[in-house]
Amino acid sequence: MDTLASYDELPYDSLPLPETQPDVLAALARLHGFNAPDPRRARILELGCAQGGNLIPLAWRWPESDCVGVELSRVQAAAGADFVQRLGLANARIVHADLAALPADLGSFDYILAHGVFSWVPPAVQGALLDVCRRHLSPQGLAYVSFNVAAGWQRLQPLRAALLERTAAGLPAPERHRQALAVLADLEAEWRDPLLLKEIAYLRTAAPSYLFHEYLADTNAPMPFAEFTAALDAHGLRYVGEAGPRRARVALEDAWGLIPESMAGRWQDAEIALDDAFATRFRRAMIARDDAPCAQPPHPDAMADLAFHADLACEEDIDLDADVAQRFVNPAGNHFPVVSPALKAALMLLSMRYPVALDYASLVDATRALLADHGAADLDEPAFREALFDLVMLHGVTPTVWPGRFADEPGERPRAHDLARAQARTSGWVVSGARHVAVDLDLAGRLLLGVLDGSRSLDELAAWMQAQLAENGLDLPLEQVEELTRRQLWLYVRQGLLV
Repeated sequence: MDTLASYDELPYDSLPLPETQPDVLAALARLHGFNAPDPRRARILELGCAQGGNLIPLAWRWPESDCVGVELSRVQAAAGADFVQRLGLANARIVHADLAALPADLGSFDYILAHGVFSWVPPAVQGALLDVCRRHLSPQGLAYVSFNVAAGWQRLQPLRAALLERTAAGLPAPERHRQALAVLADLEAEWRDPLLLKEIAYLRTAAPSYLFHEYLADTNAPMPFAEFTAALDAHGLRYVGEAGPRRARVALEDAWGLIPESMAGRWQDAEIALDDAFATRFRRAMIARDDAPCAQPPHPDAMADLAFHADLACEEDIDLDADVAQRFVNPAGNHFPVVSPALKAALMLLSMRYPVALDYASLVDATRALLADHGAADLDEPAFREALFDLVMLHGVTPTVWPGRFADEPGERPRAHDLARAQARTSGWVVSGARHVAVDLDLAGRLLLGVLDGSRSLDELAAWMQAQLAENGLDLPLEQVEELTRRQLWLYVRQGLLV
């Protein structure tokens, strides 16, 4: 009940989580030699789904799927169930339940998602979560389980200990969070460790739910990777691969001719070494039943069967003639240095086509043509494949098995799909882009999106927006509002919100 109360009082933001998308998980699994089911027609179960900000867009995207969410917080489960009902989604349901006591007749699922659950529940519930995965995964099913890693949390434990000690455990979650902010200010003056000071600076601006559930909740149990894989083995499961960004590639020496089962132990030893080397804090593990085919370290040759999308920008003129490092940045502010002219050209193409994904062969052909148009050297396909693979591992480029089809212009009478309009009009709901990212919209952006039902022309929308802005104390000339409205509509196009 303490867990239920704290999550009702201070819930996590219910957001789309790009790395949990089944189409991305299926693509990443394929890099590991594992063929997961078609996500468009899959049964998907999310454990700890909050109000459904991650699950509902998946159900909306793939009407032939069947999506079930389980949430311990009664408040969030009710909010999600109400939203599903208002949308009229026949293929989604959210239930208030304990994952340790799920009904046995749920059936099997092709994808099971558990983000932000495993490390924050007692060992018995961790075991129950893994039992759910073993019992309810289909034979080729794939589960996503995220957890905190001991290697990266070791140096952060003094901060958690200090916050637990200096705040009152019996307080409601919002009040204890306010206490914690005061403690952080004191610790910032007392401590000298650069890592801890950096974390304190982040926590003072982070969402209250993150600070509370990471540092003040009764349970936050970081685990070594070896202990996690041992738990998988004990519950009839096996590790498939990592769904999070990877800063290094696992390459096993003298592995030629070994079957995947023979590689497993050496591969896991390499993963442990990477956690220690990079002080890994968080893992997003893909797992399968132990009677499913054994996966292997990811390999770039498997990219030939995948498609790719990327939303990147470069602030300088892109040099397609020389191996000069240039920085590309994504909307989250993550930077990716790129040296290869061919890869720069590919990123230009992917960003122009976003949110559509290009299959590998089409991307190679289009990149080769763009290089030729600029008089640059021809593409060296093996080198290009290796460079693209490294960027995929860093999550600069996203692989998928679902290319997607989206509107490529606003049209004469712009219309947003029903989910986007409902999210924009509903307080507490984040608008989710076609590629499962949270779309950051101000009040004006939400107001405009909420009325895009196809009944108004651009001129009519601009006049309506001018009146809305005036009601909120902002008087702007109609010409300026028309330009702002046009820009906003193209943002919606880029996020795949229009039909």
